[in-house]
Amino acid sequence: MAYVNIGSELKRKKWMREGLLQAKSKSFWAPYTGSSPEAVIYQVNNTNAAEGHTVVFDYDGSLAGKAIKGKDTAFGKGEQKRKFSDKITVERYRLVVDNGDAFDAVDVGDLSLSQHADSRTKLGDLFVRFKDQGIFDAAQGLKGSAPTHIIDLGTTFDYNTLLDLERYLKTSTGFTTGSTRRPLQPYMLADGRPVWLFIMDPLMAGMLKKATGYQSLVYNADVRGNENRAIKGVFGKIGSLLLVEADSFFGSTDSAAATFGLEANSVEIAGLRLKDANGLWTGQTGYVSTGDQISRGLLMGANAIQMGFGKMPDYKFQESQDFAIKSESALEVWMETQKTILTAETEDYEKAKVASIDWGVIAVDVKTIDV
Repeated sequence: MAYVNIGSELKRKKWMREGLLQAKSKSFWAPYTGSSPEAVIYQVNNTNAAEGHTVVFDYDGSLAGKAIKGKDTAFGKGEQKRKFSDKITVERYRLVVDNGDAFDAVDVGDLSLSQHADSRTKLGDLFVRFKDQGIFDAAQGLKGSAPTHIIDLGTTFDYNTLLDLERYLKTSTGFTTGSTRRPLQPYMLADGRPVWLFIMDPLMAGMLKKATGYQSLVYNADVRGNENRAIKGVFGKIGSLLLVEADSFFGSTDSAAATFGLEANSVEIAGLRLKDANGLWTGQTGYVSTGDQISRGLLMGANAIQMGFGKMPDYKFQESQDFAIKSESALEVWMETQKTILTAETEDYEKAKVASIDWGVIAVDVKTIDV
């Protein structure tokens, strides 16, 4: 029988990391996560970062100055290079599982790999939902700051709305909340096509499926190809928008505040939240699931969310004081998630603002009726 050496920090951390990589395929955000600002979820790993350690993100801006005509003096009129930055502070989080009674027929001070592997699998699965919900909440403006830019569509959401949203993205107009800003930077598909993500919850997706224009598109869809809407039910790409339906959030949040941290959530299913008539979101104490609801979709471009990881995830094990009759295992991670909000180190642009705004995400609110 194989065993995991709990006493070896190097082997234990490597073993835990392998378990998290195996669970990664369950993550909604995995396809949109990368190690560069071109990804929707920009992930930075700094294994030297412990609790409270700050990781700094630096960004360069492009020039936008006027040309000097003819022999007019040019020296002294040079445009200052623009520089922007952001930072994220990793914190320690622990996810814990009760292993129950101590297991028989094993060496003292050691548990079989299969028993630890079961805890690792369950902790890895919980971590994926924990992490994904941190991204959903940050993007919806429930973790960290409220959205700086919101497009309120009222009760209308159909195929023509998608065309309007694409125009708003390209012209940086149509905002109910928020002033003129630089348009979202698109991210690239594997074949090099630039797109913006549009993440919808099931209620928004249902409204779109009922829309005549969209139904006509599905009816006339080409029956060939693995991305066919009529066959697979996927939304696919319309214009420059890549439409994706996310799950609804199931779980609870130990906070009635407008914003809250990763530690506040008990996540059964990670997903988008709904807002009730009293301004409370799914999972919060007092949230009312009946009556009018606000669905908040997400228009997302490159570098919308930052996710920082510090010290390598670790698997912790502790026996009970009562002669080790019980034990608990924990996954310990150093991480944090947040929206990208840049600070101007020199000066911002006059019209296409970059600093102090949600750099890569725009909220889209739709009033949906409870069904």
